[in-house]
Amino acid sequence: MKIDKSLHDEYATLTLKGEFDTFYCPALMDEVEDLLDRGVTHLILDMRLVKFINSTALGAVIKAHKRCRAEDGELVVAQPSPFVRDVMTKVGIDKLIVLHDDEASATKAMIKHLNKRELTGEATVDQEKVLVTFPDETRNQMLGSKKKMVLVGKIANLDGNRMQFLWNGSKAGFNADQAKSLFFDGGELSMKFQVKMIKKSFFEITATGAGVEPAGDDDTVRITAKYSKISDADREALGQFANDMAFLKTQLPGN
Repeated sequence: MKIDKSLHDEYATLTLKGEFDTFYCPALMDEVEDLLDRGVTHLILDMRLVKFINSTALGAVIKAHKRCRAEDGELVVAQPSPFVRDVMTKVGIDKLIVLHDDEASATKAMIKHLNKRELTGEATVDQEKVLVTFPDETRNQMLGSKKKMVLVGKIANLDGNRMQFLWNGSKAGFNADQAKSLFFDGGELSMKFQVKMIKKSFFEITATGAGVEPAGDDDTVRITAKYSKISDADREALGQFANDMAFLKTQLPGN
């Protein structure tokens, strides 16, 4: 089986081709986990070219669906081949995962889910993800890679000058103290993130480390990063957002 990946603004499409059996289950899960690590939690599985699927592969699809849901995302199936639709319907998977007849309806459902999540307040700034990379080989080697590794943090707060985000390094083998060696004061890092109440496109900002402190009983740390390379427009937009949110908090009941 072959898996083609298409990345869109806020979701991704994985097109599966060939026979989907036990051997290819890890490949699917690797793709799903990689997308989740990058902050992409909404996925479409295009299965129009899947000629065969076995019971273990069905389990992998269910597992992928649960992983997306666990990250407040969604997974749907688009254009299942006659064989896939027949098997999924007989087993009852269609009652758990929505099967769409065409790509357009799957895309429409995905966008509807994203919009609903945003409107119900599930995508506030303190739940948005920030993708972090390091420019130097030393820190990437510390993470066990020769290429730039993408770390995923959760934004805690931000303004026009800095951001604070949470990061748990346990998956990468880093405890809270060791995280300080990655995010040392003055160390450069690149950040890519969205604040949907400001704009739909991504902010891409270069920053420098300005403090690491424990943020719980586990290995989660709170990292402060000061912007070093940012456009005037982005700085103004983030600063205005921070001021607006501070004002709103004073006006809401209970504050």
